[in-house]
Amino acid sequence: MQTTVEYEVEEEIVPFENDTIRIVNRIPILTPEEKARRKREIETLLYDVFIKYTDKKRLVAECMN
Repeated sequence: MQTTVEYEVEEEIVPFENDTIRIVNRIPILTPEEKARRKREIETLLYDVFIKYTDKKRLVAECMN
């Protein structure tokens, strides 16, 4: 069963070259618990990426010595 997510919509019209572009930003409306869960997921994934590349830099530096 899939739940329906509601979004807050921000709209802006900006000039681009000789025309205008309509930019629509949709932000999901989440409960505080869901926001916290998603934030933890993102932090975990980013941590994994940073650790991966930090380890590579350290290994390259050790190999150069």
